Amino acid sequence: MTAMTTDKNFLNNPAFWEAVEETWAELEENRGNRAELRRAKTPTEVFVSAAYQRGFVRRLYAKEIVLDVHALQRLALPMGVLAHAKRLARGGHFARQLAQAGSGSQQVHDVRFRRLLAVQDRDDLYLMLIRLLRYLGGEADPESLVKGGYWWNDNTRRQWAAYYYGAEPATATKEG
Repeated sequence: MTAMTTDKNFLNNPAFWEAVEETWAELEENRGNRAELRRAKTPTEVFVSAAYQRGFVRRLYAKEIVLDVHALQRLALPMGVLAHAKRLARGGHFARQLAQAGSGSQQVHDVRFRRLLAVQDRDDLYLMLIRLLRYLGGEADPESLVKGGYWWNDNTRRQWAAYYYGAEPATATKEG
């Protein structure tokens, strides 16, 4: 078995993204697991759930992606948010989706986005991302959501701002 570490490489591994999408697809079939994850109020509740541990974590191990507990805890946030997604939108960016959302004025969009960027606490970020996902009609770009939720730091905020306001960030592939 090839063990991977949490040195950021797993976020560039196609097998990791297969695991993310397979987990999301499995939640479409297993409504009990989806409901368990949707009831979680914090990333910690996602992390300790059977649905997360037996679903996503086992799927990672099956693909020979072995992460430490810290990385798995950080991944619980975006995976919990994705449990609320109705559709996966590929090729976009979650921040760009927020900028292009249909209802309300641009000022209203900007206020929501500034509130998101102000979030420091991961529990608050989890709840905010779920609310914003609902605002987007349940459609999310999994890659930007997972990477952003995993890292959520000043660099991530700058990159999301660049996507939101229409510029391509210079380091779009590196969130951390």
